[in-house]
Amino acid sequence: MRLVSALVSTTVLIGVIVPRVGAAESTTAQLTPFVMLDVATEKDSVSPIKNEYFNKHITTGFKTAGKWEYSLKLGTSDKDARTYKLVSNVIEGKIKKSVEVRKGIYPYVSARFAEKTYSSKTKPYTSSFTYYSFDVGSKFSLSDSIGLDIGFRFRDSDKYSYESERYHAMLLFDVNEFNTIGIRYSESSSDNLEEDRQSVRLHWQHNFR
Repeated sequence: MRLVSALVSTTVLIGVIVPRVGAAESTTAQLTPFVMLDVATEKDSVSPIKNEYFNKHITTGFKTAGKWEYSLKLGTSDKDARTYKLVSNVIEGKIKKSVEVRKGIYPYVSARFAEKTYSSKTKPYTSSFTYYSFDVGSKFSLSDSIGLDIGFRFRDSDKYSYESERYHAMLLFDVNEFNTIGIRYSESSSDNLEEDRQSVRLHWQHNFR
């Protein structure tokens, strides 16, 4: 039920903000739909038990001519622990704003709201909670087809010990006008040792126009 509530809240939020942004921009501004697939491996960097995680996500959304981005992400993560195997599912809405301060430099900020559900493969267990996060960073164009994205993310939850700070660096390669491949390395720190992680993520994004 909370998953449905999170989805409805995200949809309503986007529905309220999009018309206001559209009114400020040209009524003929072009929207660019996109889809992104990503896979990632993570491991605990501090915890004595080095749990490993394998994440898979699909993200769909659109971008506006004013460099606003609205998206919805669905995904799952498998935790390979010594004691039991844990699966988590997530649905996450995101709003992002980028600006071009000079040619090839694009700072951005974003906000995300999500619902996450845990379940065990080996014993009866289910738990869910909401979380939110804020990102700041910048993308740098290194050439016509290569970019670098450096950023910071703060994340916290309504009840679960989920607060963490994450730094990342990502290389982006434009295969052509519509397709981009990216590889990202990130490290996160938290008072919860299981949220102290190192991660490598690979993604492919397709813009439909």
